[in-house]
Amino acid sequence: MGALVCPQCSSSNVININLTMETGAPVSFFSCHNCDKRWWHKDGEPIDLPEVLELARRPGRASKSQG
Repeated sequence: MGALVCPQCSSSNVININLTMETGAPVSFFSCHNCDKRWWHKDGEPIDLPEVLELARRPGRASKSQG
């Protein structure tokens, strides 16, 4: 794997943290120290924060409904 590069500012000052979610799915968190952009990948593809939060939810916990 080559050096990590920020998709927003092209800086190589990026960290990567690999995590295993409650579902057992491996995800990767990336953060750029130059511009503070943060992003997530699952199975090598970008995912949005709401999907990450859904994967992190503990089984048996329903989301709070509005209204």
